Formats: sequence, structure tokens, C-alpha cells
Amino acid sequence: MDVKNQTQSSITKLNLYSFIYHHTTEYLLMIVIAVSMVGITSGSHSIGLPLYKLNPMHWVLYFTVLFRKPSFGTIVMLAFALPFTSNLLTGHPLLIKSVIIFIELSIYGMIFFSLNKLLNMNPMLSYLISQIAGHTVYYGLKFTIIWFGLIESDLVSTSVILQVMVFGFLGTALYYTDKYLKT
Repeated sequence: MDVKNQTQSSITKLNLYSFIYHHTTEYLLMIVIAVSMVGITSGSHSIGLPLYKLNPMHWVLYFTVLFRKPSFGTIVMLAFALPFTSNLLTGHPLLIKSVIIFIELSIYGMIFFSLNKLLNMNPMLSYLISQIAGHTVYYGLKFTIIWFGLIESDLVSTSVILQVMVFGFLGTALYYTDKYLKT
């Protein structure tokens, strides 16, 4: 009996260590991805290329969900790391905008993951629903902070045509990548 309890205790400790190691590794990987992506886009600021208008944070988040099966905590960690690392390195986006971008990215990631990976929904439909939800919250929060005078900005600062083009390219890339990964 005593040997059985010791064995179960050892297995429980091993599972706990494995769990902690897995999640720590996953979180660190998300931070490395965020810092790498932000390093590329911050370099573009120094030479005058506005790569941020192509939504690189969205691309990183969606492809991370496709290629890995992250936990919700990992998705939130990545969503946090992307805008705040960029803010620390470049001052862009502003701190208050980093908060709403973090919320927006969290919504994209959690909805896309839930619909595409957990419910096996079509990736284009998952992407569309996540984009509608994320944009609704983002523009609602941005409108609110502009209305309260916390920032001076246009509600829509990137042309709608460019946003629709990037939306289409990202959606298409996600669709074909998902199709490839499932074969």
C-alpha cells in the first residue's frame, strides 16, 4: 500500500512538473515570436515603411493558432506580448491603444481557436466571425477613448480599402494553410 501511494505521489509530481514545463515553454515561445515580429516591424519604422498597416500582429496570432494548438492562456500571452513589446521598442502603438489591441487580438485568437480547432468549423467562417467580433470591440473601445479625449485620432486611421485587402489576403492564406495542414 505504501509503495502504491509513493508511486501515485511521484506520478502526480511528474505530471505537475510536466504541466508547468509545457506551459512555461509555450509562454516563452509566444514571447519570442512576439519580439521577433515586433523587431522586424520596428526596423521598418526606422526606414519609413509602414508595415504595421498590413496587420502583422494579426498574421502572427492567426498562424500561431493554426500551427500550434495553444491554450487560451497562451493566446492571451501572445496577444499581450505583441502590442506591448512593440510599444516598448518603438513607442507605437500608444500605450492606451496597446491595451485595446491586446483585447482585440485576444478576441481574434480565442474565437478563431474555438471555432476552427475545437469545433472544426471552416477556417474562413471562423476567421470572419473572429474578425467581426474583434473589430466591433476594437472600434467600440477606440471610439470610447476618443470620445473621452484620452487620445486624438481618427476612428479609422488605415484606409478601408487596405484593410479589406489585408483581410482578404490573410483569410486566403489561412484557408490554404489550414487545408494543407489537414492533409
